[in-house]
Amino acid sequence: MIDFERLESFIGRLRAVPFHAYPRVAWQIARRSWITASAPAVPKELHEGDLLSAFGVHDRNQMLSDFYHRKNPIFFWSENAAKRASFVESRAPGLVDRMQACGEEVLAHRFDLLGSGKLDLGTRIPWRCDFKSGYEWQKDHFTRLKIVDLDAGFDIKIPWELSRFHQAVSLGQCYALTGQSVYVTEFMAQLQDWWVESPCEFGPNWANAMEVGIRSVNLIWAYELMRASPQISNEFTFLFLRSLFEHGRYIVRHLEDGWPGSNHFIANLCGLIWLGIYLGPAPEAQKWLQIGLRLLSRELSTQVYPDGAHYEVSSGYHILVAEMVLWTCAYCKLNDIRLSKVVYERLAGMLDVIHGMIRPDGEIPLFGDCDSGRWLALESDTKRLRTGQDARGLLVLGAVLLDREDWLSAAAIPELRVERQEAALWAFGFQADVAIVPSVQGVDQSVGFPDVGWYVMRAGQVCMSVNTSENGSGGWGIHAHNDTLSFELVDGRRAFIIDPGSYVYTGDYRARNVFRATASHNTVQVDTHEMNRIPERDMFRLNDDISVSVRQWGSDNIRLWLEAEYVSRAAGREILYHRRKFEYFLQERYWLLTDYAGYCDGRMPNELSVYFHFAALPVQLDGLMARTMCTEGTNLAIFPLSQGNNVVETAELHQGWISCHYGVRERAPVLQYRLSNDETTAIRTVLLLYVTEEELALRRSELQRG
Repeated sequence: MIDFERLESFIGRLRAVPFHAYPRVAWQIARRSWITASAPAVPKELHEGDLLSAFGVHDRNQMLSDFYHRKNPIFFWSENAAKRASFVESRAPGLVDRMQACGEEVLAHRFDLLGSGKLDLGTRIPWRCDFKSGYEWQKDHFTRLKIVDLDAGFDIKIPWELSRFHQAVSLGQCYALTGQSVYVTEFMAQLQDWWVESPCEFGPNWANAMEVGIRSVNLIWAYELMRASPQISNEFTFLFLRSLFEHGRYIVRHLEDGWPGSNHFIANLCGLIWLGIYLGPAPEAQKWLQIGLRLLSRELSTQVYPDGAHYEVSSGYHILVAEMVLWTCAYCKLNDIRLSKVVYERLAGMLDVIHGMIRPDGEIPLFGDCDSGRWLALESDTKRLRTGQDARGLLVLGAVLLDREDWLSAAAIPELRVERQEAALWAFGFQADVAIVPSVQGVDQSVGFPDVGWYVMRAGQVCMSVNTSENGSGGWGIHAHNDTLSFELVDGRRAFIIDPGSYVYTGDYRARNVFRATASHNTVQVDTHEMNRIPERDMFRLNDDISVSVRQWGSDNIRLWLEAEYVSRAAGREILYHRRKFEYFLQERYWLLTDYAGYCDGRMPNELSVYFHFAALPVQLDGLMARTMCTEGTNLAIFPLSQGNNVVETAELHQGWISCHYGVRERAPVLQYRLSNDETTAIRTVLLLYVTEEELALRRSELQRG
């Protein structure tokens, strides 16, 4: 029986692939088909003889002796890890307490992953289970598993996140800081159990090479933090090296190099480089290193725009890619591995983007998807980070690696200063003992990244981040949202208008589509049309319906401004358009948004809706004006200005959802203006920052008069 839904999805995808990408897509499909057809029925363990031969030795003792006594490659400390840990502790007050609290949770097998809430997973960790839904994958070859079932409600990211072994690094840090053997015992027990439950290529944790790459790096770090322990036996070390070798072989055989290239492929290549260096004496590992170096240079040239932004047009994935490349460059530099000039140029550009995008509260605006993904999380306060990602920590790490002191200023939020240095301190020791001085945000710090379409307008502590991006990923829209001409607004440490985030992916496809829809962003919707059509059951694609242009962008002594527009083919023959002008008046401290929207053929829409998504703040609606009700500091009032016959008819304040961290959502107010448009005049909306009621009343009256 024909599955018409699946056929329609296939045809839609086929049409979305550009002609030049067909060979790459065809090769990937053919390779996957071959892998599926040739998949073994039972796990095939890498035999000891094969491993010894790969390392060019005749017996296990010689292999281990060479590994223990080798001078190269170098890891991130030449001294015992405990000495590095002591140094980090001396620069990070309270570090031991924070890490031990984290370690106790891991020892007790209590995990809070991607919105699961804190759960006790029992004596034996269920490595192949989505413990949020209770679904468990079988220990079959990964090609025979149904990794995604949109109707079943399970989420593959839960076992993937657990099997990335970030918790193993935490155990290693605890051991290095305290010397307590219980952490080593737990690490060995977890990994040995994982080997049983997830033999190479079997089970869901081998479903893609990205997960294998991330897991490899975290296991290397965990082992190096604990390798001095007398509990780390020769037997365990041998099995550990064998597992890493299996990881490397898996990655090189299952490269995610189809079209469009994505952050997954970058993770594959970075994983190969790490394993190629770490297992370097083996000629096969040296080949992995060369493959990784060559393809990383090529892929960064494609995936990173000249302005430094990652082409998936997602700020969250931009941070993840920057983190992967930064740590990989650091490991290469430590071992005198030459990287091409383009790698360092693209890395510096990515960090420049992060530096330019950081808000006064130390956070990054959420444009596009964010799955809270990490390559390596060494800071002791990961759970406190809004998205789970550490943008400011990356800047400190990058400043040390690339000698860029200008990045340090954006890393400084006084009460959170120390934790942002922790990763750099673990990696570089005294070299990372740098002075971080808070910057004073000024008008001249407005910045634009025109290739990706991200703009940040700043005046003192007032900051508006605007997204004018298209679909990205060569038009495929892997991690894009319908957020063109959307924005976030922050004043100092208080975020007022924010992007709602992503929430989940395949675990709830309906919620996924809601969070990437036009109405879930701070922009204008024409009738009920999306700016890009959303394929209902295609979780990582948007129809490439939109074209964007920036008309003007600048500042003077009176105001800041940005004007951009898009046209969209999402409504078929009726071409949609939306033009928005952002203006900030410096002395009066208000933003004026001027919107024109409708159909390019002149037909009037039945309805326009303008959306404003607040952070989780108290908000009150008074007629057509919505305002925050914070008891201290600055508040924000939003109200429309009438012009001609184009008058906002209704204002609604309802409870929507915001999700700053994958799998977690909370209620927050949404303001929606509705108006019927009977002539092409502007929709003008004021966003007024004020402190007192008297100031609000006076300024509103002045603006309404004209």
